[in-house]
Parts: sequence; C-alpha cells; structure tokens
Amino acid sequence: MMKKIFITGGTGFIGCRLAEVLCERQFEVVALVRQWSRAVRLARLPIQMVHGDILNKESLCKAMKGCDVVFHCAVDNRVEGDLHRQTSAQGTDNVMQVAKELGVNRVVHLSSTAVFSYQAKPDTSTEEGKPNLSGDAYCDGKIESEKIALRYFLDQGLPVTVLRPTIVYGPFGDYSVSTIDLIRKGRMVLVNGGWGTCNVLYVDNLVEAMLLAAEKDEAVGKIFHISDESPVTWKAFIEEHAHALGSTYLPLKEQTVEEIEQMRQYIKSQVPSSFKQICNIISDRKTLKALRSIPLVRRMESLTRSVARIILPMSIRGALRRRMTPKAKPKSSHGATLAIPSPLSPPEVNMVTAFEQVRFSIEKAKNVLGYEPKIDFVEGMRRTKAWIQWARL
Repeated sequence: MMKKIFITGGTGFIGCRLAEVLCERQFEVVALVRQWSRAVRLARLPIQMVHGDILNKESLCKAMKGCDVVFHCAVDNRVEGDLHRQTSAQGTDNVMQVAKELGVNRVVHLSSTAVFSYQAKPDTSTEEGKPNLSGDAYCDGKIESEKIALRYFLDQGLPVTVLRPTIVYGPFGDYSVSTIDLIRKGRMVLVNGGWGTCNVLYVDNLVEAMLLAAEKDEAVGKIFHISDESPVTWKAFIEEHAHALGSTYLPLKEQTVEEIEQMRQYIKSQVPSSFKQICNIISDRKTLKALRSIPLVRRMESLTRSVARIILPMSIRGALRRRMTPKAKPKSSHGATLAIPSPLSPPEVNMVTAFEQVRFSIEKAKNVLGYEPKIDFVEGMRRTKAWIQWARL
C-alpha cells in the first residue's frame, strides 16, 4: 500500500498530472523541483516540493527520504545529443541507487516506446520486441535508462517496474502544444496523407497505469506497453487539434516525406551569397531611405556612381541598377506580406509520424496490471480542446 510518494519530473506534463491525481486521492506527495520557475502549476497542490536534481545524489537523498514509492518521470532536456543520453543514464542510475539505499518498496520507471525508434516496425508491437539504437538522443537515452533500471532489479533486487507509454497527449501536453504551434504557423502538413497509425494515450490513462504498476506485486521486474484501447490515424489526431483553433486552419495540406525533403533542399539552395544579401538589404525601400539620410553615405553613393560610369561597361551598370532598385514585396489579397512557411524539420516529421507502422499491444498490461483505459479519444480530445481554448493557444 502506497503511503508517501516521491516524483521526479514533477514539474513536467506527466509528473504534474500524476501529482494532481495523487493529491485528489489523499496521498502524501514529495516532488523534486529543479527550476522553481517551472513549478507554477505544481505549486497549487498541497505537496512538499524539494529543490534538487537527478544528477545530484545528495538532493535526491534529502527528497526521497521516508518515501516508499518512487515514480521516475524526469527527462533532462537542458542538453542535447550524446550529453542528453549521458545525463539521462546518469540521472536514472542516481535515482535507482538512492532508492536502493533508502529501502524504497517500489520504483516505477517511465520509459517510452521510443526505445524502438520513431520508425518502429510491426514486430515491436509487444514487449518482446528488441529496442533499436537509432542515433536519436532521446530514443537511445530511453534505452540506456531502461537497462539501468532493470539492472538494479536483476543485480540488487530493487523492485522496479518499467512502463513504455506511446503518444501521450492531453491538457498541458507537449504533443498538443507542439501540434497547435505548427498549425498556427501554417507549417503543419499531413505527412503521407496522415494515414499512419497514431498510438494515442490520454494522460489520465497513463496515470492509472502508473498507479497500478506501483501496487501490483506481479509487476515487479517487468516491462509494459501502455496505450489507449484503440489507436487513431495521425490525420485524425492532427485535425482534431486544428478544429480546436477553428475551421480556417482546415483542410491541411498533404505532403510526402520526399516532397518535404525536396522543399527543404530547395530553400537551402536559395540562401543568398553575401553579395546578394547586401543587395537585398540595400534594395529595401525603408533601409535605402534611411541610409541616404546620412550625409557621408550620400557622398559615397555619388562618388561610387561617378567611378562606375568611368570603369564599368553599360551592361554591368544596368544589371547592378536593376539589382539595387527597391522591389515591392508580394502581398496577399488582404494586404499582408506573403511568407512561405518553412517545411517540417526532420525532428518534426518524426513527431507527426512516430510509430506509424505499428500498433502497440496492451494485452500484457491488461492481464498483469488489470489496466483498462477508461478515457477514449473522443473524450480525451474534448478535454484537450477545452484546455486549448481556455489557454488561448
């Protein structure tokens, strides 16, 4: 039976929602807080907040002391690349070591189906699938952290359970915020039509799975995939978010991965040389007017013209004149300057196509944990849309 609960990553999307649910159920909660500026939402709750860092064992010992259950939700997003992998692994090792030293009864380690990479194949649908190092810092960091957590169970008998959530969404969720941001900027497209599988997981369903994992003795030493009962398409997931902003953002354009890459390469090829950039700056009407208001610049311009007439052929002078002549920027029918949205970046493509080839099974979680996701996609998006409108995203 859980009594006093410790949460790493309590200021994050999942950790904070877990803290809210635990408070509603009258549990005593301690949350590790690395940055007080990120603890605004958490500070509403009647919990103990302790300043610390998963990379600082002393702060972990202070915060975790007296707790019988640990939920390790923290991810160190301060750094990227190999350093991100290293800090994720070191932080997990610290959490497990301190939990072992303090005699914690249960540790629930939050991993991710990203251990299979964002291009996961159908044979990874169950927990028997083999994690795949992909070179992505987040994905590979989850693999290493998961191995460390299970090693503490195998070698030292620490009661650890590993959960692998899928695409977690809901109020305050990173996926929802990022999706809305891309839609509002006009950059969101349905990659390959958006018909790939989106393994959605409403945050409250995940929280219920986490609580079950902390209480079930049968869960110790095991890994569980956690998702909603039924996946949807990426098209449905993205368009439902667009509906929250209004019909003016629909329909969304469709592009293949190849078309996105071609557009990215085309824009890259259009990056002007230093000379062209200088010409573009000077040919701006406001900039040119401001420069000509400076007496020294006017004298230099007059001198340059005189020298050019003497030493440059007429054809070159004409080309330069055309290049330097201010041009009006194209405008829309409403008078606004037109701007071509930049294409999705490779990480953004991964974000809106993640795991599209696989449908993750939750049969093991059902059979062992008694997990039954109660909130379906319709209800989950109803709540998410209400929050999007309330937060004025």
